[in-house]
Amino acid sequence: MTPDDELRTYVAACPVTPDLARRITGLIALPWGDEPEVTGAALTALGWTPPDGMPLDASFVTPQGHPIYGDFTFAMPFAQFYLVGGEIWPEDSWGTLPGWHSRPDADRAHFDAHVEACAGVFAEQLGSPACDVRTEGAESGDDGSWRYVAWRRGDAVLAIGQDLEGYSYGQDEEARVHIRPLPASEPLPAPDRFADFLRIH
Repeated sequence: MTPDDELRTYVAACPVTPDLARRITGLIALPWGDEPEVTGAALTALGWTPPDGMPLDASFVTPQGHPIYGDFTFAMPFAQFYLVGGEIWPEDSWGTLPGWHSRPDADRAHFDAHVEACAGVFAEQLGSPACDVRTEGAESGDDGSWRYVAWRRGDAVLAIGQDLEGYSYGQDEEARVHIRPLPASEPLPAPDRFADFLRIH
């Protein structure tokens, strides 16, 4: 048996609750992209703290366990679709984090279900989205597609989207909640450009 024969697909999630969605919705009007000291103070006021033991380079972590990335944008992963096994990723690192749970041998349908649930929670807060689109094909290794759901509020966008997970050499995927500045006069990106628009900077 080779190391690749031992690989299994996993889906891990840290669900977005209605209360968390309400708090995130309250952050849309902040000056994302211009004043990181203001946005950072707002996250601190919510009781979100610098990570203690959270992997990678998150700036904050929610009480539920979501890492928050980006000093000039808001990016919060809530679901992961990834491989475990072999020599490179021998352990389930996401499923063991506080607040996260994982399912071995899960497929893209399980990953997409978490995106659907998150979109529903934000729709309860924000109403119908300005767009709800899918790419024709993800950059992933199968024939799946990525979904993007976005709401506009003034010169900002709150969006839910799927993308490659940035620390896995391109074989794993994650779903994130984003807040990005975008002038109200500018259109939302085309489906095949949404990933670039939302990627963490």
